[in-house]
Amino acid sequence: MRGTGTSKSKLFISHLGESEEVERAMLNSLLVALKTRDAETYDHSKRTVRISLLLGRECGLDQMELRSLEFGALLHDLGKIGVPDKVLRKPGKLNEFEWAMMRRHPYLGQQILRGLSFLDDAKTIVAQHHEKWDGSGYPLGLRGEEIDLGARILFVADAFDAMTSDRVYRQAKSYDEAVAELDSCAGTHFDPRVVAAFHRYPREDWERLTRGKSLSAVPNYQPGQRGSHAPLDRR
Repeated sequence: MRGTGTSKSKLFISHLGESEEVERAMLNSLLVALKTRDAETYDHSKRTVRISLLLGRECGLDQMELRSLEFGALLHDLGKIGVPDKVLRKPGKLNEFEWAMMRRHPYLGQQILRGLSFLDDAKTIVAQHHEKWDGSGYPLGLRGEEIDLGARILFVADAFDAMTSDRVYRQAKSYDEAVAELDSCAGTHFDPRVVAAFHRYPREDWERLTRGKSLSAVPNYQPGQRGSHAPLDRR
């Protein structure tokens, strides 16, 4: 994953054992805040974790990169805590001003995580998960491999789950409709290699996820737990 230094990764590994309980407690506090603010966003984030990790493995991420991707996926919509309900839950189309507020959520999420050094790589994923392959995304307009690989993976996972979930402003798309959208936007919105990785998993796996069997159904799931990973939409 771009931006992940070797020495930094080694330092993280060397301190993981002694600090893991504190880190997990911090993560759980952030997730409780998100769930309290918006249970739908919280559930979407947990489903997106599983999809992201499947794609991350297929894209060749190592264990440390998968861990950062997991945390980034869990926290990617944390910034929506700062988006007003009248925008977040609006059943109709957003106007230009409301879209401007919605587009702030990656930046707000990054700011909330500021100072938590063990989430540095995850923070990058949170900040960039709406950047698009062709440079038309937000908030920075990054393009291609300027975008963190974890963020590119999360963008596909986020889009797929959002499209196949009911929202207050529209009904869920079918698997076929969602995949057609991913394919049509490969090379413009999405890294085409990540979309190709999506297609290497059987359709049945993805359909099972869209039927609601997510990480919330895995007993005793904890963030970071070893072995726990066995124009699209308003997100």
